Amino acid sequence: MSTENILLPTFLECGFEKLNDEVISAGRCTSCGLCVGFCPKIEFKGDIPEFVEEYDTVCGVCYTFCPRTSLPIGKIEKSVFGEEREAGSLVGFFKECITAKTTKEEILEKAQDGGVVTALFAAALEEGILDGVVVAGADEDWNPAPLVVTTKEDLIKAAGTKYTKSANIIGVKEAIDSGLKNIGVCGTPCHIQAIRKLQTLEEPYGLGSERIKVTIGLFCMESFGAGLLDFVGKQVGDVKDVDKFDIKKGDLLISAKGEERKIPLKDVSDYAMQGCSVCKDFSAELADISVGSVGSAAGYSTVLVRSGIGEELIKLGFDRGYLEKGEDAKIEAVKKLSEKKSSR
Repeated sequence: MSTENILLPTFLECGFEKLNDEVISAGRCTSCGLCVGFCPKIEFKGDIPEFVEEYDTVCGVCYTFCPRTSLPIGKIEKSVFGEEREAGSLVGFFKECITAKTTKEEILEKAQDGGVVTALFAAALEEGILDGVVVAGADEDWNPAPLVVTTKEDLIKAAGTKYTKSANIIGVKEAIDSGLKNIGVCGTPCHIQAIRKLQTLEEPYGLGSERIKVTIGLFCMESFGAGLLDFVGKQVGDVKDVDKFDIKKGDLLISAKGEERKIPLKDVSDYAMQGCSVCKDFSAELADISVGSVGSAAGYSTVLVRSGIGEELIKLGFDRGYLEKGEDAKIEAVKKLSEKKSSR
């Protein structure tokens, strides 16, 4: 993957056909939603972006935007963090690594692990630092979809991890188009890569990306396609009965009707997104803050604070009583899974 500076355009040479050849048909697409969100001629057919109108040979924005055609990691790190990571780093650049959980019971009841992501965004919305947040929502059948929320109440309703793919960058475009000026985004590593790619493009191609003020990335080994929900439905009778999903120690945990079912991840590996197999980023290395359960005690989240705005948001969470610290994080556990994902 190229880490050189991105220069728009070579439009005549780099259009949707080339994107399809190099990324989509090659099984490298993350279904992040960047091309679909920013081009009205592209839509998802299942998990795959497809052209829905006659192909425009003189465009090529989709190819230029895609984080799988090139990703200038060095440029991004210097822009966001002020410096590049140390050579050989397994988790990227970060200033601080802590464990934390929210103090708010209404968040803990809905959120995953320590509820840190929801707590941080709730504090930012309450203080007026952000006027909107893009997260992954889900319908009663657990089908995920990007969701733009502007209130703490709606944010809490959407809390909890969805392990099937949500094209959150479509939500970013919706947030920009709606006129929001200060946007927060939660996403997996590929979502964060897509946002950073967008932010590297010269104007006017950034298309409002300067309004994205903070990103919180989730630790992620892989995401799953919609087939996982069909499988789960057969296991529990009806996927509507599922209260919560979780992944711990190599198992998919499904809570439904007061009971917990444990399924080895190897038994659902066929439902993993193909594009995840070429991703080396476990800890959302380009986010302002990265959050996951690995390396922290039960009920807490491990938090990697990476950027200046990330430091400000974490401080706000503690100052406003939304968060409390836990024991020291076990960063080696994060590094171990980062190495596993990178090496595969």
